[in-house]
Amino acid sequence: MTNLGIISWSFFDVMFRLWPVTLIVIGINVIFRDRKSIKYTTWGIFFIIVIVFGFYQQYRFGNGTLVNTESNLVIENRVETTTGKLDLQLGGGKIRIDSTDDNLINAKIPNVRATKDVKFTNNNTKVNIDIEQKSNFFQINNRKSHIYNLSLKDDLLWDIDIDVGAIDGTMDFSNIRLAKLDIDMGASNLDLIFGDKAEHTTVNIDGGVSNLEITVPENIGVRIDTDGFIEDTNIKTLGWKSVDDYYISPNYEEAEKKLDIDIDMAIGNFDIKVK
Repeated sequence: MTNLGIISWSFFDVMFRLWPVTLIVIGINVIFRDRKSIKYTTWGIFFIIVIVFGFYQQYRFGNGTLVNTESNLVIENRVETTTGKLDLQLGGGKIRIDSTDDNLINAKIPNVRATKDVKFTNNNTKVNIDIEQKSNFFQINNRKSHIYNLSLKDDLLWDIDIDVGAIDGTMDFSNIRLAKLDIDMGASNLDLIFGDKAEHTTVNIDGGVSNLEITVPENIGVRIDTDGFIEDTNIKTLGWKSVDDYYISPNYEEAEKKLDIDIDMAIGNFDIKVK
């Protein structure tokens, strides 16, 4: 049916997503192992659920789905647009985020399936961009590494929420007015570069086994809260104050622009560079 173009969803993908239901069916079969009618009924219902869910996925993504292709998302600048909300849900791979003074966003999101939703609200003063990547499990002969490249309009005030798997790369916000950044990631190796374009920036990082390198301008006040099993960090060598589990740069109180960072890692290393 897939080869004939009747369906565009993977049976094994749906099975993987419905693993709790699979465990329930197996459990019922263990309990009633001597009653074949219950076995046939539960497995029959399970396969009906798989088929219905598969077609639901196909209908849900429909025309917004990109199949086996690399896709560029370009949103032209609008003079009245002053703020942006970006939600990224991506798989593993390499990522690069930087700035542009041209379009609102230039994005290259390669994937088997990806949806992109763009909405302007408040008389076009705000743009909401949702980019969601759906993984295809058990995909055969797919050795290609995902590489994500995004450039964001530098003079918009951005609120960014990123949910990624194992990721490697650089997020350069040095020329971007960044109000809020929330990153939820798996095992990662990431360079974060911040600038002084916004009055106040809050950053929340939640990661697995990770290596972080954070670069901050010397003219902004920085406060960092850490949690988790951090094996190695240079923050104690910077001469920053330690107050109530926070590390605070000497100029934090009097600085006109501030950066607050909350890091929660299962285990990992992070370094701070001041430039």
